[in-house]
Order: sequence, then structure tokens, then C-alpha cells
Amino acid sequence: MMSAALLTACGDDGISNSTPQPPRGIIVLDGFIQPGLTFLGDTGSASTKLTLAPTTEFDAGGFTLLRDTVLAVSSRGAGDLLYVTDVRRSTTRRIQLPTRSNPSRARLLSGTGGQTLIGAALRDSSSVALVSFAGAGAVTSTRISNAGTCPTDLFQFDNATWIVDANANCKVNYAVQGDVRLIRVPNTGTTRDTILLPGLRGSGASALVDGDVAYISAGGDASFAAFPYTLISSGRITKVDLRGKRVLLTKQMPATTYGAGVKLGLDGFLYVSLYQDLASFTNRIIKVRTADLSFVTSTSADWLVLTGATGAAVTCGSGQADALGRLHCIQNGTGSVTSLLVFSPSGTEVRRVAANQGGVDMAIRP
Repeated sequence: MMSAALLTACGDDGISNSTPQPPRGIIVLDGFIQPGLTFLGDTGSASTKLTLAPTTEFDAGGFTLLRDTVLAVSSRGAGDLLYVTDVRRSTTRRIQLPTRSNPSRARLLSGTGGQTLIGAALRDSSSVALVSFAGAGAVTSTRISNAGTCPTDLFQFDNATWIVDANANCKVNYAVQGDVRLIRVPNTGTTRDTILLPGLRGSGASALVDGDVAYISAGGDASFAAFPYTLISSGRITKVDLRGKRVLLTKQMPATTYGAGVKLGLDGFLYVSLYQDLASFTNRIIKVRTADLSFVTSTSADWLVLTGATGAAVTCGSGQADALGRLHCIQNGTGSVTSLLVFSPSGTEVRRVAANQGGVDMAIRP
């Protein structure tokens, strides 16, 4: 059980502008070689780098950003660590999570009494850690236990913590055991709700919440035992009505594709990053309407067709659009040198800027 005093219902953190505004900046996570955060402006080539950890203790493949707080975690192979970064001050706090718990994703929650509250999904412990502290003060931690087979994400809504259970054997080989589940744990009381998400499969399931709707995504099921790898099922997105506790829609990604990393663009569309297939691992980005989960397609493909200044095809990953409809994404070149790419709404490259090395994720600061 969780401490009710630590949790409160989430409010709406959305930003509303009558006229679309350019972003305050862009953050790129360099997950290997040079682990840290690279901060970039909306224009120009200048950047600053905040080192997070040595490569021996950092293996995060992504991060979450809310209210200028960046959260990233290292798995059991790199020490079960939580990194809390204040973007405005460019400072990072390193917090030890339970040993061999294999954290998946961390979320900034709503604390009380001036406390910062963070939830971290612990895959190998079938639990969620609730970490609380004030400023540079001591860290206290409680747990939500029995949180599914492999909890990979969480969020707060309507006086409850909702946990995404990937339903995979994450302790051994990440083999999918069944469909992803969404578990609602109330702040008070003992009655839980479990919502099965039919057809949604994948060991890296995650959640994106917009108002009273959640978009739960999972990258699909595949066998990587031997090359050529075998795709069992492609990824999907499931739209869930949180107040009604019911599935509204499910959208499958195109045949042969693998992955479904979802970001909400500041233009109101979902952007899904995935691989075109398991042979070439070519990065693709699909633009999705939130209302019916339909793809915004071109005449030649389900994904966005992106071109450079010379007209040559360009691919990139971890895509998100700003309020002006410009797609931002990252690309790793020779030696894993990372570039931030920006495309016009029509798909033409308008900006390319260096973003250090080993980029694995990015986010726009609204």
C-alpha cells in the first residue's frame, strides 16, 4: 500500500497560447559514450552539456520531462539509479533505488508539503518506488507492491496511481507473457482496478496522458534469439478513457515495423518513433491524429517522408513537433555523433545542429 499523504490528484499541466510559439529549447539525452544532457536553443548552434554519470553506471534509453525536471534511470546492469535534473539550474541529484530492482521509467508526481515526489517503475520487483525529498534533504521511500508482472511506467490521475504492466518476463529475458495491463491503485482503500489492453504487447510499454485520456503504447513482440530476427507482432497504441476505465481505440503499427515510442507534439498530434523492420532497423516516424488514431500519411508511406536540403531522403528517431508543426528528431552518424534535425511542416530539413555523441532521446521544452 502507498502513503495517502504523499499523493494528490494531478492537475492539468498543459500550456495554452492563442498564437503558436516556438519552443524555449530542446534537450537531448546522450545515453552512451558521453552520458549526459545536451541543451540546445531554438535557433543557432550553441549548446551546453551536463554530464550525468560515467558509462559504467548509466544505460538509460530515454527520459521524462515535466515542469523543467528531467528524470532518467539506470537498469539493474548499471546500478539501479535515479537521476533527477533541474533544467533551470543545470544540477543533478543521483538517488539509489532498491538493488536489483531494474527500474524502467520514472515520473514526477504531485507531492505535498513542499516535497518532491517521484515514482519509479521497478520491473524485477513487481513494484513501484515512491521517492520523496525536499530540496537537498534526505530521501524517503515507500513502495506500491504487487504492481503486475513487469511494471514499466506509471502516472497519477483522479486520486490514484495508474501502473502500466508490460506483462513480460523482465527478470530473465523480457519475453512477452501476454497483453499489457493497466492497474489502478487508489490513494485510499484497497480495491484495485485492472484494465486489460487486448493485442497490446511488448516489454517496454509506456503511457502518455492528455487530460482524462491515456495513450498506452508497446513496441510489439519479436524473437532476437538468432539473426534474421523474427517479428511476432507489430507495436500498437491503445487509447484509454481513464474516468470510464475502458478501452476506446487500438491502432496497430504498419506490418514489418517494430517499436512504438510515442510523444505528444505541441501541435496536438502524436508522433510515433519505430523501426521500419528488424533487418535494416531504419528509423521512421509516424504522425497520428489523437481523435481516431489514424495516420497522417503521404502518398508513398504511412510514415513521414523527410528530405534534406538537396532532396535526399533523411531518417531520424525520437520525433516530436513544436507548436509550429516543425518536427524535431535526432540522428546518430559516424562514430555515434548526434545531430538534432528540424523539419518544416512539409518535411524539408531546415536545421541541423550538433548534439554531442550517443543520443538516444530528445524532448522539446514548451
